[in-house]
Amino acid sequence: MHRFRAGLLGVLIAGGILAVVVSTSGANTRAITPSGAWTDAQLSAPSGDNWLEYYGDLSGDRYSTLNQINTSNVGSLKEVWHMSLGSCTADIVAGKPVVPGAPNGATNNPTNCGSMESNPVAIDGVLYTTNAPLGQTYAIDASNGNIIWTYTPSYAGETLPNGTPFTPATGGRRPGVAVGEGKVFVGLPDGRIVALDQTNGNLLWENSVGSYKVNAKISAAPIYVRGLVIVGDGSGDGGGASPSLQAFRAANGGRVWSWSPIPSPGQPGFNTWGPGNCANANGSVNYGGGSFWEAPVIDTKNNLAIVGTGNPEPWNTRCPGSDLYTDSIVGLNLQTGTMKWYFQTAHHDLWDSDLPNNGTMFTGTFTIKGKKVVRPAVSYVNKYGMTFVIDRITGKPLLPVKETKVPTSSAPGVNSWPTQPIPAAKNVLFNPVNKDNIPCTTPDAVTSTGAPFATSTAPDGKPYKIACAYTPYDTSQYVVTPFEMMDWPASSYDPLTHSMVTCGVTGRATGFEQIPAASQVPTLFGGLGAARLGVADGSTPISNTGNFTALNVQTGQYTWHQHWPAICYSGSANTAGGVTFVGHFGTGDGSKGDGYLEAVDSKTGKSLWTSPTFPYPASAAPIVYSVNGKEFVTIEVGGSGHNDVTRPAGLLSPLRVRGDYVYTFALP
Repeated sequence: MHRFRAGLLGVLIAGGILAVVVSTSGANTRAITPSGAWTDAQLSAPSGDNWLEYYGDLSGDRYSTLNQINTSNVGSLKEVWHMSLGSCTADIVAGKPVVPGAPNGATNNPTNCGSMESNPVAIDGVLYTTNAPLGQTYAIDASNGNIIWTYTPSYAGETLPNGTPFTPATGGRRPGVAVGEGKVFVGLPDGRIVALDQTNGNLLWENSVGSYKVNAKISAAPIYVRGLVIVGDGSGDGGGASPSLQAFRAANGGRVWSWSPIPSPGQPGFNTWGPGNCANANGSVNYGGGSFWEAPVIDTKNNLAIVGTGNPEPWNTRCPGSDLYTDSIVGLNLQTGTMKWYFQTAHHDLWDSDLPNNGTMFTGTFTIKGKKVVRPAVSYVNKYGMTFVIDRITGKPLLPVKETKVPTSSAPGVNSWPTQPIPAAKNVLFNPVNKDNIPCTTPDAVTSTGAPFATSTAPDGKPYKIACAYTPYDTSQYVVTPFEMMDWPASSYDPLTHSMVTCGVTGRATGFEQIPAASQVPTLFGGLGAARLGVADGSTPISNTGNFTALNVQTGQYTWHQHWPAICYSGSANTAGGVTFVGHFGTGDGSKGDGYLEAVDSKTGKSLWTSPTFPYPASAAPIVYSVNGKEFVTIEVGGSGHNDVTRPAGLLSPLRVRGDYVYTFALP
C-alpha cells in the first residue's frame, strides 16, 4: 500500500490465512473512538460532518448539508492527499492466486483485481471502506490518508461442489460497509457477513446469507439501523439458489428475519410462476433469480425497508406468469421482514431488466386527480432509464405509469407478457424512444468485437432483428434490445431542485435467442442461470456514450440532461452549497483509461470545476464530510469491468486499467 504524502505500513496475507495488521504512524495516525448505537434521527438526517451510511443517510439521497464548498468557490478545490489501498497487487494483476490451491488465472477467467465501485463511510475523521477482489476492509485517517488498520478475510478450505477451491476471482461488487455499536459490518463474496472491531479491525462475529456452494454472495453494502444489519444475497444470478434479504443483530450476528422475492408453495405470489406444479418442475422456486444488487433505503417513521429486486431466472423458457416478486420495488416491515406492498416494474422479464440502482426517498408535492397532495415517496430507475416514483405508504405510483401493450410471441415456452408498466416521466437515457416512451436500440449499437448489429450476421446465419425494449425473442432469430444501461452507479436526490440525479450508459445493446427447455443445462450451483443464446454487447469505451441527468421527480421533467462522450459509471453526491459531484470514466470518449472528478451546479448542471486526471477511471461515487471543521470530498478510483478500455485485450493484458486509489479534495 502506498500513501502519496507520507509513509504507510502494509497488510499481511500469508498463505490465505486471515491476517489483521494494526498499523500506526505515531502522531500522524488518528485514534478511533467506537461509535454508539446510532438513533433513527441521527441516521435519517441528511449527512453533515459525518457520512454515516453507504448512502450518507438512510434515505439514499447522498445529500450533504455542508456548504463550505459552494458554487462560488468550488473552482479552488485542491487535492489534499491520495493513496493506494494495496489491494490490487502486481501478483493479482498477473493472475496469481490469492487462495491456497487455486489455479493461476487464465485469460478472461483470472483471479484478478476487480471493479473498484465502493464508497467509504466517514465517521469522526475516519474513512471505512472495502475493496475487491478479497473484500479487504480499511480504516483510513481522513485528514491525511494514513491507513489505521486493515482486515483481510480468508477463504482457505472453501470448496465448490465440483471439488475445486472457492476463489473470489475478481470479487464482484464490493460497494461499501456499515458502522454502528463499535463495529464495522462487511459483506463478502462467499456470502458471509462479518463484524469487525471498529478500533482495530479484529473479527468479532460472522454469519452468512447462504452458502457459497449455491453461489451465495453479498454484492450490496450492509445497512445499520435499530440494532440490525440488513444485507441482501446476490446468489440469484449465475444459477444460484433463490436469494433473500436478511437482518442480523448487530450485537452478535443472530439472524432476525429473512425475506425472499421468490415465493414458496402456498405463499402469496407462488401461482405467478406457473399453473399447477410448473414452477417446481423447472426449478424456478429454488433457483428463481431476484438478486439484491443494492442496499435497501429505510423509512424509520413508517417502519419500512424498501428495496429493488433482480430479474427472474432462467432468462427465457419459463412457465407462464408474471413472476412475483422479481423486478419489483418492495416495502418490507423493518422489524419483521414481512412484505407490506410491492410494485412490479417488469412482468415475466426475458431481458435482465431489473432494478440494480438504488432508491431515493423524499417527500414531494404531486398532482393526483387534479389536486395537489404532499406524499412520502421513493424513486427508482430501471435498467432502461425509466423512473418509477412510488408512494411509500401504499406502493402506488405517484407519477403516471401505464400498462402498455408490447409485442408478444406465441412460440413454445416464451410466454411473454402482453403489457409492461411504462412511466410517463422522461427517460434519462439518450436512446431513441418509441411512441409509448419505450427505449429502442440505437442505430450504431455494436457487438463486443465492434461490429454493428444492424449490418452483421448473427451466429445462426441470419440478420439480427433490431428492436425496442420488451420485444420477445424465440429460437428463430436473434433479437437486439437495449441492455444494462442504468446499472448500480449511485443515484442521489437533490432537495434544492426536487431531482433524482442519475448516471448511466446510453447505447448499450445485446442480442438474445431462446434456448428450449430440453436444451437448458444446470449450472455448477444447480440452477439454470441466464440460459440464453447471447451475443455480447459492445461495452467498450468508444461503443457507448453516457447520460448524466437530473430528473424532477415531482413532475417527471428534466431539470437538466447531459449527453457525455464517455459513459457515466460513478454516481453522484449533492450538497447544500448547490454543488453536485460526479466521477468520470475518462477524458474524451474514455478510451485512454483515465478519469476525473467534476463539480457541477446542482440547478443547471453547468460545470464548475474538474480535478486533474486520475490514472484510472472513476467508477465509484464521491462522498462529502468534514474533519475539524474543514469540508472534504473523497472518491475511490480504480476502474470497472463495465466498458473497460482493456476489455478487448483480455483481462490479463498488461494494458489492463485496474487500480485501488483513494483521492481527497478540499479548499486551500
